Amino acid sequence: MINVEVLIKDDRRVGYEIRGHADFAEHGSDIVCSAVTILAYSCVNTLDQYADKVEFIDDGDILYLRTDEDSKEIATVFAYFETGVQTLLSNYGDYVKLNYKET
Repeated sequence: MINVEVLIKDDRRVGYEIRGHADFAEHGSDIVCSAVTILAYSCVNTLDQYADKVEFIDDGDILYLRTDEDSKEIATVFAYFETGVQTLLSNYGDYVKLNYKET
């Protein structure tokens, strides 16, 4: 199962932590893993346009993103990411879990 934790600070989304594998299909052809990965990378690549300091880790065990900067654009990027994960839950809830973590 893929575990997605949206990081919250002062009632704002500031990042995410993603761990695990969906095991929906064989490695390399797992559409659920691919969907989460494209959401995560779209988020970090878009944030690069709006935030000066973005911490990002992809070490094979975790995808981690965090920025403490605050703007309407950054909030919109995180809302897009969260909506994408929620959309996956509606069809693949046995393979993806969404939680919230205060930091």
